[in-house]
Amino acid sequence: MSAKSLQALLGSSPIVGVGSSGSRRLEPSEMDIAIVDSVFEKLKILFPVGAPKSEVEGTHKAEWLKTLAAQKIRDRDQVQYGLNRARSEVGERKYWPSPRQFCIWCLPCANDAGLPETEQAFREALKHYRTAASHSWTHEVVWLAMRETGNWMFSRGKKKDVFEVFTRNYDVLVRRFLAGEKFDIELPKALPPKVNIPTKPDDAKQNIALIRKRLDLRGSNDCN
Repeated sequence: MSAKSLQALLGSSPIVGVGSSGSRRLEPSEMDIAIVDSVFEKLKILFPVGAPKSEVEGTHKAEWLKTLAAQKIRDRDQVQYGLNRARSEVGERKYWPSPRQFCIWCLPCANDAGLPETEQAFREALKHYRTAASHSWTHEVVWLAMRETGNWMFSRGKKKDVFEVFTRNYDVLVRRFLAGEKFDIELPKALPPKVNIPTKPDDAKQNIALIRKRLDLRGSNDCN
């Protein structure tokens, strides 16, 4: 089999390491192995706790290639972006990331597109869901995530449950936005204030008389 670049290998079908019955299993090229080796070497420094043992490292690397393919991580720039995100990981994280987590790091995040991070978006939604129509939302995606989560959830649910549902909705909408999807929506307009205009006594009497006539009703003062 001729050597293929990582981009060509991950972009091919079937997914790396997963061949259909009777088909020849795709094997990673030397370039692919070198890239994954480099990623593992750097991640071991960044996240030393829980890194794969040498005796099972080959199995882990094969699974990482499959996951990268399934998550459409297809070029060196994406892998480098993931490493940069790993280096800037907030907090004192020391534990080895899963391949899925690394794939998430390889993809653009909300901040890259000018959207607020999830927690910031949630705080905005939590504060303004009651006045959604009059609030100037940071971004339409935040409003959409609030709407999909629902006013009932915000007003009745436990905060951690609301945050979980909102996060799921926001993540989906952010991914769609980053993929270039346009949301053809209009933010809700504020409703006009309710105005009550009392009916004049004479007009009210006439209206009652008309209703009684139409329904053939008689009052206590009506004559036979």
